[in-house]
Amino acid sequence: MKFVSLVFLLVLTDVLVGQQMTSGKIIYKETIKLNIDIGDDRPEMAKMFPTSQSVDKVLFFNGNEALFKNNEQPKDLDVKHEEEGSTFQIVMKMPESTIYTNKANDEYVQSQDLMGKAFLIVDKPKKYKWKITGEQKSILDYPCQRAVLNDTTQNVVAWFTSKIPVGTGPGGMMGLPGLILALEHDNGERMTIATSIESLPEKFEFVKPDKGKKVNRAEYDKIREEKMKEMGAVNGKGTGVKMIIREERH
Repeated sequence: MKFVSLVFLLVLTDVLVGQQMTSGKIIYKETIKLNIDIGDDRPEMAKMFPTSQSVDKVLFFNGNEALFKNNEQPKDLDVKHEEEGSTFQIVMKMPESTIYTNKANDEYVQSQDLMGKAFLIVDKPKKYKWKITGEQKSILDYPCQRAVLNDTTQNVVAWFTSKIPVGTGPGGMMGLPGLILALEHDNGERMTIATSIESLPEKFEFVKPDKGKKVNRAEYDKIREEKMKEMGAVNGKGTGVKMIIREERH
């Protein structure tokens, strides 16, 4: 009788845990490598500039909807150095961005700041194709599996956990049999990793962004590419980050 009771308790516990893990709030830390090249003849100056920039982001999710946005006001980087008649300046803007997805409605809505102008990207969610490898590791005590995106235009690795059976993740990424707890873009040039997992706040409402010029994804990508060329900016391989490097000689 005790054995039967123990089995029943274990099964009931598994069911309750499964119910708890179909919705939640996850904090991620996103880190972007800057790879600032100012030449080999200025080693002392190079030490003055940061090698990376980080920002905290948050994902709210349930079995159908997800909302991903900055968890804090992004800090812009503006570093200036004067040396032997020259002024070297690096300006990097971390953009404001909010992404809403709805699986049932096949809906993707993203508000995105681009060089001071607001855009509202309205489209369908991308259909990502993944290859799950045999590699495993633990993130926040959750067992995770490694998956590689089957896409020749971008290099993306995801670590997901089937213990949270919701196929979504940061940045609107989806399509895996579990929640994505970490993303690696371009061999670590941009890293996004979960730092905490909490329950979804009571009575939380998934509010779609609605501010900005309405465009689809292809239209926005074209506008962004043109703006980057105009500003002489270096776009961090799809990160949405604007970096401007100036050198003035006196």
